[in-house]
Amino acid sequence: MNPHTEDSPKGFLPDVQADRVQCALQDRVYSIGTSSVEHHRRGLLLTSGTGEIITADEEIQLKAPCLAWIPWRAGRVLRVHAGGVGYQFSVGERIIVDVIGNNPESVNLRLLEDRRVIASLENEDAMIADSENAFDLIVRELQRPRHGSWTMVLSQIRTILVFLWRLSGAEEVAMRAQGEPSRILQRFRQLVEIHFRERWPVAAYARAIGISHDRLHDVCTRELGKTPSQLIHERVVHEARLRLERSILTVEQVANSLGFRDVGHFSRFFKSKVGLPPAMYRDKVAMAVQDGYAIGDHSYADWP
Repeated sequence: MNPHTEDSPKGFLPDVQADRVQCALQDRVYSIGTSSVEHHRRGLLLTSGTGEIITADEEIQLKAPCLAWIPWRAGRVLRVHAGGVGYQFSVGERIIVDVIGNNPESVNLRLLEDRRVIASLENEDAMIADSENAFDLIVRELQRPRHGSWTMVLSQIRTILVFLWRLSGAEEVAMRAQGEPSRILQRFRQLVEIHFRERWPVAAYARAIGISHDRLHDVCTRELGKTPSQLIHERVVHEARLRLERSILTVEQVANSLGFRDVGHFSRFFKSKVGLPPAMYRDKVAMAVQDGYAIGDHSYADWP
């Protein structure tokens, strides 16, 4: 089997793994994922049977039909009891960046990324069928990679994340957010997701929301303790770190993808925020991973 197609980055298969869960007459323990050094996420669909995720200090019960998303760490074990049927996949951190993408709803998927969600699919026949199709397609595309397999697998993982987002109730919570400041911040964050690579000034965001520059500044500083510029810069730095750590793009390509006019401007900006120029930061991360240390967790979940 050739693990690389022309449209998939080198190293695709080691970062995404999937298989079917089929326990006929006895319990089975499933081990799947990237190296124990790298954090990864596991998606699980159980269409019949029961099981549990076992950690050092707890057992998380699973009962079909259910859909789960688990930030996985070394030492966790998935055990499915006899009669259990379903699917599972493991996704490395490098792939999550591409799965989540950049659009208004990416905000919600990014907040979901590091959260444990175990959702019942009771009375959700359509979602069970759609989830089975998505998991099955991931397994088949990984078993027999072809042109477009990379895009196909990422899109199916994104579909499953959207299902989990809907089932988690996050959408309803966002809709119930009270007060004008919450609505302004939510809209601001959505716009930042869409336009941060275009280097929009703060005034452009304020106009798009329909408020004054001063009003946006007041809401951000009062609610979050940061100015709009600081929040935009944090989003750019977050994306820059992810691309330097988890992609094969050159520093110049990273700079271009983030809307910087030249690599020098990007390097000065990145160093002022992180303390190291991009190339040196990438080398430091690579050495840490080589020595067995996990890369830093740059969460972007401090906005409402």
